Amino acid sequence: MNKRKVALGPGAASLILIVVVLSLCMLAMLTLIASKNDYSLGVRSAEMIQKVYELNETSERQFAELDAVAAVCQKEAVDFTAYLEKVSENLPEGMEMEEDTVVWYSPLDNRTMECMVQLLPPGDSERIRWISHKLVVEEPEDDWEW
Repeated sequence: MNKRKVALGPGAASLILIVVVLSLCMLAMLTLIASKNDYSLGVRSAEMIQKVYELNETSERQFAELDAVAAVCQKEAVDFTAYLEKVSENLPEGMEMEEDTVVWYSPLDNRTMECMVQLLPPGDSERIRWISHKLVVEEPEDDWEW
């Protein structure tokens, strides 16, 4: 049996060191790219959440306007039909009424809050009840292209 010695010269250690340093540099670059993408996603998410809260605030303010109109009309009306007619005549701008249902839309950029409420008969503890409070997002198709 012939035993051979494998000897590594000084160049082999330098080569291994270069490979390790290059590997660490690649990992550092990948980490930097991932953190930049995470930051960008966080900023976009914060902007989207801000828009949703603005839409929600607008729809709640419009709900309060409608409730104020309903309170005044409820005092003046004799019956439910007269109440609905008075509310229909005094609806805040941008609202539409069909029977006892009031609908309005609050747009902001590519998002729209669709709101629908029902007017309740006089004598109930509530004057208005939410039926639908829905966020609709219209995104262009080119936003999904990679």
